[in-house]
Amino acid sequence: MKYQNTIFGKELRDRKGISTVIGSVFFIIIFTSIASYVIYSMNQIDQFGVAVIGKGQDNINRNNEAFEITSVTKDNNKFNVTIQNTGQLPVNITRLWIQNKTDPTWPTTKFTINQIVAPGQTLTKIGENLPLTAKSSQAYDISLVTERGNTKEFLVNSASQKPLYLQLFVLPDKIPTGFDTTILFAVTNNMSNNGILTNFAPNLSVITPVGATTTLVSGPEPSTYPILQKGDTAYFKWVYNISGNSGQGINFTASLQNGYLGNSVSRNATITQIQGLPIIKTIIGGGLNGTISSTSLNYLRFFGDSKPSATYNLKSMIIPINGTFKNLYVNKGTGTGTATLTLYKNAALSGITCTTGTSCSDKIHSLSVISGDTVAMALQFSNSTPNGDVAFTVEFDPT
Repeated sequence: MKYQNTIFGKELRDRKGISTVIGSVFFIIIFTSIASYVIYSMNQIDQFGVAVIGKGQDNINRNNEAFEITSVTKDNNKFNVTIQNTGQLPVNITRLWIQNKTDPTWPTTKFTINQIVAPGQTLTKIGENLPLTAKSSQAYDISLVTERGNTKEFLVNSASQKPLYLQLFVLPDKIPTGFDTTILFAVTNNMSNNGILTNFAPNLSVITPVGATTTLVSGPEPSTYPILQKGDTAYFKWVYNISGNSGQGINFTASLQNGYLGNSVSRNATITQIQGLPIIKTIIGGGLNGTISSTSLNYLRFFGDSKPSATYNLKSMIIPINGTFKNLYVNKGTGTGTATLTLYKNAALSGITCTTGTSCSDKIHSLSVISGDTVAMALQFSNSTPNGDVAFTVEFDPT
C-alpha cells in the first residue's frame, strides 16, 4: 500500500512537470504570435505613412512642375517642338499624343518620347525622330505628357475647333481715290481648352463694286503666325491702294485658313473725293509704314499717304475754311516701342495727342482753326530704332 502511494505521488509530480513545460510552450507560441502581429502592424503603419508622405510629395512635385511650348515648326515634313522648363524641377516628357483634325480616318496615335529637360533649360527637336509625316495642308491636335502626369495641348495649323475672337480694322475707312489704306486683322486665342495655336495663316477676300479697283501694296505681314498663347492676340497687316468713284465701297472679309466654318469678320472702306477740304464734316487720316531716322519729331502726311517721314518732308496742310479738329484715333500695328501722335497748328501744340504701343484715342480735346492756318500731325517713337506701321484718323468739322 505504501509502495502504491509512492508510485502515485511520483506520477502526480511527473504530470505537474509536464504541464509546466506545455504551458511554457503555449505561452511562447502566443507571445511570439502577438509580437509578430504587433511588428507586422507597425511595419504596415510605417509603410502606409511612407506611402502617404510619398504621395503628398508627388502631388507637390506635380503642381510645381512647369514648362512652356516656345516654338512649333515643321522641318522636312517633321514636327520640331521646342519646350522650356520654367519651373524648379526636371521635366521628363514621356509621351506625345497626336490627332489629325483634317483626315478623320487617321487614328489618334501615341508616341514614346522619354526626354528630360533640366530647370531653366530648353529642349528642342521633339518629334523629329518620330515615324510621322507632318503635312502643311493638314491640321493636328498634339499633347505632350510628362512623367508626373502634366499635359500641354496645342493645335498646329488648326483653328477649326471653335470660333475665335476676330477683329478687322480699316485705317482709314474713308479715303480719296488713288490712296492707300491699311487693313489690320486681329486674332485672339480664346480657346476654352487652354490650347496653344501654332502656324496659322490669314485669308482676306476683297469685294469691290463696278468701277472700283484695289491693288495690293503689301501683305499679309506676317504670312503665318508661329505660336499664340491662350489669351494673346496676333495681328496681320495688308496695305491696299484703292481707286474708284466717290461713294463706292470696298468690303474686306478676313478669316483663318483651316478655321472654324463661318468664323470671319468684315469691314468696309468708302471712296471719297477730297479736294482741299470739303465743306461737310469728314474723316481724314494718314500714317507711316517703314523706318524713320530717329526718335525726334517726324511729320506725317494726311489722306492715307503711308510713305516714310524721313524721305518726304512736306507734311503740313493749309486749311482753306474755318472748322474744328477733334476725335483723334491712332493704331500702331507692328514694331517696337510706343508712338506719340500730336496735332500741331501753326507749328504749336494743339492739345490733341495720344501715346500707344497698340491703339489709343483722344476724344476729349479739340482744335479750332481758321482759313489759312497750317496743321500737321507729328509722330515721335520712344525707342532708338523706330519702325513699324502707324495709322491715324482725325475728324474735321467745318463751321
